[in-house]
Amino acid sequence: MAAPTTSGTARGVAKARDIESMLPPELRLVDDPYAAAMAGWRTPRWLLRCSGHGLRQAISDALTCPGYVQLMVARTRLFDDEVVRACAPTAPGEARTPCTQLLILGAGFCTRGSRLPIPPHVRVYEVDQPSVQAAKRRLMAEAQRAARKSERAASASGRIVYLPLDLSEAALDAALRAHPGYDPAAPTVVTVEGLTQYMPAEAVAATLEALGRATGPGSRLVASYVDARVHTDPAAACGEGYPAHALARVAAFAERANEPWLSSWPPPPPGGRAAMGPFGRLLAAHGRWRAERDESAGEANEAFFAPIGRRIPPSSLCMMERFVVAAKGDSGGGGFGLDGGDTTE
Repeated sequence: MAAPTTSGTARGVAKARDIESMLPPELRLVDDPYAAAMAGWRTPRWLLRCSGHGLRQAISDALTCPGYVQLMVARTRLFDDEVVRACAPTAPGEARTPCTQLLILGAGFCTRGSRLPIPPHVRVYEVDQPSVQAAKRRLMAEAQRAARKSERAASASGRIVYLPLDLSEAALDAALRAHPGYDPAAPTVVTVEGLTQYMPAEAVAATLEALGRATGPGSRLVASYVDARVHTDPAAACGEGYPAHALARVAAFAERANEPWLSSWPPPPPGGRAAMGPFGRLLAAHGRWRAERDESAGEANEAFFAPIGRRIPPSSLCMMERFVVAAKGDSGGGGFGLDGGDTTE
């Protein structure tokens, strides 16, 4: 995996978070006070705020594909919810071990360690390529200053540990174990967001193996992957009436950003179990992770957008990515969605 000097795709996701954050509190699914600094807008942000949500989203859709913003927002919200839940104290009678570490792989311009309401004792470890981390740390310092002025800053970021590492070239578990503060026996919630498509399949498997060695019982994993039908049957990875040919623009953008898509997996068919789908079997074979859910953006649409009156119409429903929640050992499940299905590749 080539090392870009900055992450163009990370900026695209930050733009989606910032677009969502401009909505009124009762309508937004994500509030990221740091996203504006990460986004690198060329248009003045005050003009974007005045333009209205529909126009902001239309501009992003024209540059990527219809529904891209909603897909990124749904992904962000799902990952946010899983991280907060994994780190929260257990309720009486709840069979779950609270996670005491948050490990963010391919962190890019992720801001979870600074904005989520997780307990202060939870240590946050961000892993990414050195050049991307350098850019992120500079932008984050600017973003925190702006957020403090607007009184939108969430938690302090002093607990964040940055581990510069290229996952395609270095051993993840060895790097984690070498850090004096990291505890490989502790229950850890791991996020692998928007990363697997940029890695060869064998590197994904090796990373999952390393995560299995570097996390303790009760750990949780949340991951996204590209639906292989994007390449073979694009219409199947979209809502009815969606311009499926537009999905190619996203892959082309990633290619131009020196971050080409290298891997994808077929989804589980309806009616089975997530653990028996191709990605679920990969998790089980490498690191002993048990997939509990394997969900589409369509399911996230019903879980997140529909309850606040923002259901995405099928003609704008981009489902090129899927979201997997997995457990290690006998840790408890839960979450918003339906179980996935089993399949053959």
